[in-house]
Amino acid sequence: MIKKITFLHLSILFLFIFSTNLLAQTQAEMNQTAIDNFTKADNELNQVYKKLVKKLDEKEKNLLITAQKNWIKFRDAKCEFEKQQYDGGSIQPLIYYTCLAECTEDRTEDLKRNLEDRNR
Repeated sequence: MIKKITFLHLSILFLFIFSTNLLAQTQAEMNQTAIDNFTKADNELNQVYKKLVKKLDEKEKNLLITAQKNWIKFRDAKCEFEKQQYDGGSIQPLIYYTCLAECTEDRTEDLKRNLEDRNR
């Protein structure tokens, strides 16, 4: 089971690496690309979040704020866990920021769906 998860995780990671920036050749370049991808994902999340907050009444707003804070804690802990197995390795930042970007993109899609439902 662990070998399957590791193989799947690495396969997804390599697809992500090659699809996001074919020009990145060094580990440092790949790490920077992952950081840039996370920054972009985080900016988009913040934009969608702000739009959604404007649509909410006070009770819903407070619930969303609590949910978002808890989600950030979960995301950060999940990605800390994922990077730990590469402790000391030069690939560790790539693993960490790729995880952050993927989780953030997923959360953005969740918030977008909620916003779309409220716009109907």
